[in-house]
Amino acid sequence: MKRCVTCGREFQDQMRFCPFDGGALEAIGQDPFIGKTLDGKYYIEAKIGEGGMGAVYRGRHLLMDTQLAIKVLHPSLVSDATSVARFQREAQAMARIRHPNAIAVTDFGITEDQVNYIVMELFEGESLRKVLEREKKLPYATAISIARQVCEALEAAHRSGVIHRDIKPENIFLSAQPDGSYFAKVIDFGIAKIVTDTSKGGPPLTRQGMIIGSPHYLSPEQCTGQELDARSDIYSLGIVLFEMLTGQVPFTAMTPVAVALLHANEPPPSLRKFNPEIPKALDELVMRALAKSKADRPASAHEFANELARVARLVSPSFDPVSPLVEKILDASLPPSNGAQRTVATPSKVSGQQTAEPHPTSTTSPFSSSSVSSSPPATGAVWVGSSLATYGQPPQDSMLWLRWVIAAVVVLLGALLLYLFS
Repeated sequence: MKRCVTCGREFQDQMRFCPFDGGALEAIGQDPFIGKTLDGKYYIEAKIGEGGMGAVYRGRHLLMDTQLAIKVLHPSLVSDATSVARFQREAQAMARIRHPNAIAVTDFGITEDQVNYIVMELFEGESLRKVLEREKKLPYATAISIARQVCEALEAAHRSGVIHRDIKPENIFLSAQPDGSYFAKVIDFGIAKIVTDTSKGGPPLTRQGMIIGSPHYLSPEQCTGQELDARSDIYSLGIVLFEMLTGQVPFTAMTPVAVALLHANEPPPSLRKFNPEIPKALDELVMRALAKSKADRPASAHEFANELARVARLVSPSFDPVSPLVEKILDASLPPSNGAQRTVATPSKVSGQQTAEPHPTSTTSPFSSSSVSSSPPATGAVWVGSSLATYGQPPQDSMLWLRWVIAAVVVLLGALLLYLFS
């Protein structure tokens, strides 16, 4: 007997794929990889996750004595040339990307007995899906912080010629920090498209007009089989942001095809329809990310991250745009576009604001690094603040009037000096 790795249904041994969800089938019984050493250096300790293409294990490098994650292609797929090619393509895509918010790949190999494996960093945390199942929806500051970190990872991927094509809560892993914030990692480049790939030969991984991805997070281009670029990932991230802010996705239907038709033809509902307290500027930015025409969306993940930061400042009572010069200075402090590493800002706690606290029993994800769990590593500039949490409340700065008085005095003195020396 075999069991589907996705839905758990059991089937006869002669079947290779689940007829209900297309998941791979594995033999019922003891996992044959636990306790096995791959290529004489990677010892597999335990299974920590599973998907349609393969299982992920916690392993150890025997010579370096370090823990890592090892993704193994399901044995039932080894004879399928397309599955093997896609698995190798995943390793190639992940190896191109070097960014703290994207999972890092350190090795790829095929053993003598045809075991295909990818070696990755181990990342302690849980998926955004698990967080949303527990919290339902997230505070503005938390949602924007996570979205900006995903933008940083996507910008690095896009600059490396990689389009993720499957951005969804299941593929965003979070590590809860002591201050209540989250450090995010983008994972699973299993269906990523390498735009600059010029390799010849091998089976075609996608066909013209083929729809690939998760139905609720597909861009209109994916639904209609058009050519994709970076703005397809921005649309999918817009859906994720919509879900983080409202607790639900904008389009639902009885079948995946019906959902795809909604993405392709129907305008998304306003965020404020589900929560009238959501700032209008934030609603408008999410709607722009969900534009049907990719030309109407932010041009890049970097631009989307900058606009998220700008909206955060606009709706924050503590931000006081005294002049266009102040706005220019603030814009100059936004993250550079060269992918340089920067220090993560952390949120301060606001009295009465419900924040996403670290879960008492953090699970080990398929992608973990013990260094992440203690403190957030240097990463792309992440907007994390609590000012959005007090949107709609009067400013608490009792010295605001004094600042305006001082500004007025400076202006008057300047005018007097100009008059005296003219």
